[in-house]
Amino acid sequence: MSEFIKVLQRKLRQALRTLQLDEAGELLTRLKEEEPLSLETRGFELEYRVRRKAGPAAVELAEQLLRNFAGSARIQFWAGRACYQQRDYPRAVEYFLESERIYPHWLTQRWLGKSYTQMGHFTEAEPLLLKLVEQHAVVAPDLAWLYERMERFEQAIGYLKPYLEQHPQESFVRAQWERLQSRSLDAEELVEEVETLQALDERPSGAMFATYVERLLETGQGERVRELLATEVPTMDLHTAASVAWACHRLRAYDLALQLFIKALPENLNYYKFLGALEDSARHCRRVPELIEAYRAHAPERKELYGRIKNLER
Repeated sequence: MSEFIKVLQRKLRQALRTLQLDEAGELLTRLKEEEPLSLETRGFELEYRVRRKAGPAAVELAEQLLRNFAGSARIQFWAGRACYQQRDYPRAVEYFLESERIYPHWLTQRWLGKSYTQMGHFTEAEPLLLKLVEQHAVVAPDLAWLYERMERFEQAIGYLKPYLEQHPQESFVRAQWERLQSRSLDAEELVEEVETLQALDERPSGAMFATYVERLLETGQGERVRELLATEVPTMDLHTAASVAWACHRLRAYDLALQLFIKALPENLNYYKFLGALEDSARHCRRVPELIEAYRAHAPERKELYGRIKNLER
């Protein structure tokens, strides 16, 4: 291998790790000109697609590379990451397990634990993440999410608080913290907190607002929720809409769930659990034609929706 190729690889690896993706794209193009078919180059290409969130294109490349490089722990790992990104967690687990078998690494174990959490396999996820967090603080938000899924909120807060103190700039973790804080309040405390913010003309965080709606529904205040959402939905961001939709769906407020799921649909076209809940809501409130129209609007960019439209029309 020439010194020039080694330098390209080193620079590309650094650009990918620091998420300098425009620079990484340029370096990858140059590397493909020099050594297009090598395992290293193809591995960089797969990592680049995943970090670019290329969606199905990343999964397609992963499947292609696995036919030629099935013995590469790196290809198996990034294939798992591609599937995880598409929320295909069972396949992600298969790839992470194979990567770990070929070459054990804590990052593979971390993503395996994250995948188990997303699948609801908490007994598999917990020992993995607990072991890792002792030496790798970056795992703390993953462990906090696991405990949040298990509704063990105090433990989740216990792991997240020291991490957030060290990394206050991480917006995703900040949102996770706000969600945990709101879920740890009882119904009266949360309602008081949100209404105090509203009286001050301040908007509660999306996480807090979703939990607020959930608490109102749990205490039988459906009409109040409807009045609230009538004014909030038009300006609500898509992530918050999805969070509130899940809360409404869990508590069988299917008409509200449908409205919010449809609003959040553009960001969830490849999330099959989301689509399933959306269709379930439409059937419960007998508004399937409305959902079909929403699917038709997005089907040109997501061909799989045509099949779902046919199933809904039957």
